Parts: sequence; structure tokens; C-alpha cells
Amino acid sequence: MKRVSGSMAFTKNDWLGWAFIFPALLLFTLVLAFPIVYAIRMSFFDIALDFSQTFIGLGNFVTALQDKFFWGSVKITSIYMFSSVILSLVLGMIVALILNMPWIKGKRVLNLLFLVPWTISYVVTGAAWKWVLNAQYGVLNVILRDLGLISANISFFGDPDLALPAVIFVNVWRSMPFAMVMINAGLQSLPVDQVEAARVDGATAWQVFLHITLPNLRNVISVATVLLAIWTFVQFDMTQVLTNGGGPNHATELLSNLIYRVSFNYYQFGYGSAIAVLMLIIVLILTIIYTRILDRS
Repeated sequence: MKRVSGSMAFTKNDWLGWAFIFPALLLFTLVLAFPIVYAIRMSFFDIALDFSQTFIGLGNFVTALQDKFFWGSVKITSIYMFSSVILSLVLGMIVALILNMPWIKGKRVLNLLFLVPWTISYVVTGAAWKWVLNAQYGVLNVILRDLGLISANISFFGDPDLALPAVIFVNVWRSMPFAMVMINAGLQSLPVDQVEAARVDGATAWQVFLHITLPNLRNVISVATVLLAIWTFVQFDMTQVLTNGGGPNHATELLSNLIYRVSFNYYQFGYGSAIAVLMLIIVLILTIIYTRILDRS
């Protein structure tokens, strides 16, 4: 009897739980799941301007794999992602280590100040830095010219060789605080006895960092790396604001910007959906890696 009543109680609680999460599931289906499924379906069709659809199977995917602009965007996105993630982690590590030094005063205020860029949206960040780095009246050009470092203004977003590094710089400025917070949290949980024992044995600060700090931060760094990689890989709005979606001469055209250009400038919705599906596959792979890291942690 106890087993039966327990089973009935579990069933009742189960239905109650589903009733509570049903509105969230419905919202998720309408906002996320339905567009994803519809985009996957569209990727198998050639869609004309009158929205008539012709099934072409994997034709859009074949076109993407043969498109030089697609592979160019893959290259640019990879450079953008890896550079941004590595620089964000390195700078975040340096700032976190400095803020954990005992002689630093006002750590709470400094933490809040360093965290400010992370609280600003990508659109606002892009608009602000587009003004700072403007070729005609940008603040940075004025400062460099007053210091005598340049004789003519630099067109950061107009030069194909400077545009991508400039966009990476802006993204690192915004992403670094997240890495700093994650690493700072890991530093707070370091085993004090290991550090003290190493110092008693005569270990230098570099040896403590290399053999104690880094190994204990391995999981934190792994999680931060995958999250930053996912967020950077799917980024759209900041590059859209900074370089009008990939200029100059496609030098900063990420895959997300390519999808926008193909879909809404050339109205090739099927082809744009195919590129989006390829992006989705890559993001799913990164997500699987992230969940594996969490399970291992």
C-alpha cells in the first residue's frame, strides 16, 4: 500500500510540476523552438521574392560550402573568436591577480569599476566606441595627435587592416570583466594550505602561480573559455554597429553578419537559413563541450 500511495503522490506532484512549467515551455516553443525548426526547414528550399518555395534538398548547403564569402566569414569569425577569448582570459587573469594582492586598497570599488563594461549592451558599446575611434572627430585620434604620436588621423574602421583588430579590441574591452569575475571567484576558493606550504618550501610567486594557482583554476578557465567562445561566435549587433555589418570590404563580416546580408539585403532566405543551420551545429558542439566540462567539474 505504501508503494502504491507513494506512486500516486509522485504522479500528482509530477503533473503539478508540469502545470507550473507549461507557460515557460510554451513561451520557449513560440520564441525559440519554432523559429529554429522553421529555419531548418527553410534551409532545404529555394525561396523566391514572392515567397514561393522550391525544394532543393542540400543545395543551399552545397552553395555555402562553395561560397568564398562563406569561408571568408568562417575565417574572420574564427580569428575574431579565438583572439577575443584568449585576450579576455589573459587580461582577466592579470586583473584578477592584481585585485587579489593584499596591498590593493578599495577592492570592492575596483571590482565594480572593472565590471561596468560587462553591464553595457553590445549596441551601446558599439555606438560609444564608434565615436571614440571615429576617423574625423574621435577622441583617440585627438589624444594621439596631441601627444605627437600621429600626424594624420587613423581610420580604424575604414582600413581593412585595422578594422578587425579594432573590433576585437572593443569586444575584449567588454568581455574581459566576465573572465575577471570568473577567475576572481576561483582565486577566492584556492586551497590556502597548499599556497602556504609552497611558500614555506621556498617556492617563488611564479612557481606558486604555475603549479598551484593554474591547476586549481583549470575548471573555471575551461567554463569561461567555452562561454566566451559561444557568445563571441554568435555575436552580431556590435559588429553591425561598428562596421555596418562587415566593412570595409568584408574585413569584419562575421557569419552572423553574412546571414543578415544574404537574407535581408539579397533576399536569399533559404541560403541564409542554411548558413544559420551550420552555425547552429557549431554552437551545439561548443555547448556539448561546455556541459562535459561542467559534468567533469
